Amino acid sequence: MKNKLKKNALWGLIPILCLIAAYYFLAFAPHQKAVDSFNNIAQKVKNKNNLLEDKIKTANQLLSNKDKPLDENLSSELKNEITSAEKAKRKIPKIKKSTSDINKQVEVLKKPLDYTTEIKKLDELNQKYSTSVKQLKQITNPSSSFIESRLKEIDTITGVQSATEDNDPNKGLNKQGSYTASVYFTDSLVTDTIEGKDIVTKGTDAGGNIEVYKTVEDAQKRNEYLSAFDGLPAMLNPGSHYVYGTIIIRTSGRLTATQQNDLTQKIYQKLIEIKDGDTSETSQKTETNNSSETSTQTNVTTQSTQKNSGTVSSSTTENTTNTASSEKQSEYLSNIDANGYNKLTGENIFEKKSGNPEDGPEYHSFFDRNGYNSQTGMNLNDYVVPNDSSTGIGWSDGQ
Repeated sequence: MKNKLKKNALWGLIPILCLIAAYYFLAFAPHQKAVDSFNNIAQKVKNKNNLLEDKIKTANQLLSNKDKPLDENLSSELKNEITSAEKAKRKIPKIKKSTSDINKQVEVLKKPLDYTTEIKKLDELNQKYSTSVKQLKQITNPSSSFIESRLKEIDTITGVQSATEDNDPNKGLNKQGSYTASVYFTDSLVTDTIEGKDIVTKGTDAGGNIEVYKTVEDAQKRNEYLSAFDGLPAMLNPGSHYVYGTIIIRTSGRLTATQQNDLTQKIYQKLIEIKDGDTSETSQKTETNNSSETSTQTNVTTQSTQKNSGTVSSSTTENTTNTASSEKQSEYLSNIDANGYNKLTGENIFEKKSGNPEDGPEYHSFFDRNGYNSQTGMNLNDYVVPNDSSTGIGWSDGQ
């Protein structure tokens, strides 16, 4: 009896086991396989999407930055490429419930996916945009030293000189709404004889001039003013004048129209040329009035590394000397009474007949009772005390 019951129980389990096996092999296993396939292919698509999204993110960051490109068209081009890339990006759907639907999703996701074209275009535009931003910075209120260095690289330009507040022919340097730098240059294409003791005095006629402004509006306002003189005789003609960024590139009215255009383009291309290590040179102008008043007339053909190195060394030594001297100035001058007698040295400055060798014996004999030296045109307070290493009381010009 018991054996019969066991046999019946076993026979009853067989259908159940068959059903379980059928479910596993016909339903569960295929479904799990479909899910695994979906997850695997979805991850591959996601990885490729991430590469594309990184490029899109970079592009969006460039567009959202306050720094704008020189080529305004690049903004719209980059926006359009972002839109195209977003459309090309394959979307990963939410996994369906049925096995057949999942398999259909897998087939769609398995289709060939290649973002090479989109990534290449975004890379190129991102690079162009970044470069264009740097170019605009280089012509947005640049320093006179940057302008000079680039002008010297042009083959026909023979010399450059920055105007100072003292010799600026227009008396507009650093004034409100006016230029922050004005660099004149001579050019071999100008064959007429131009009178003048230096390049600034010769003016734009000798070659041209680069005027630098703080804002685009100031530059455009100046350009409109110059336009009022276009077409006038040579004496009043301002030559060609074009606004780029916040600068105006001017060329001599004595050049032909073709020469003016060619020279303008040469200068423009040099000013926007990106070079390695230009960070300090291309930064916006921050010089003080004192530094902006330094005249920098140079001849391009006579520049040398040795000369530049010597200048730096001399400047460093001079600064060190002046620092030490300034600490003694108050004590030294405070010991001079109204009659010019110095209790510290026991000498009278109005009777002194010696000085530095380069001063000449008359240097100190021209002081009057007010401390004014008619020979040099300077006052006692314009001088600093001697160096310790000098013999006697040697004087040097104040800085």
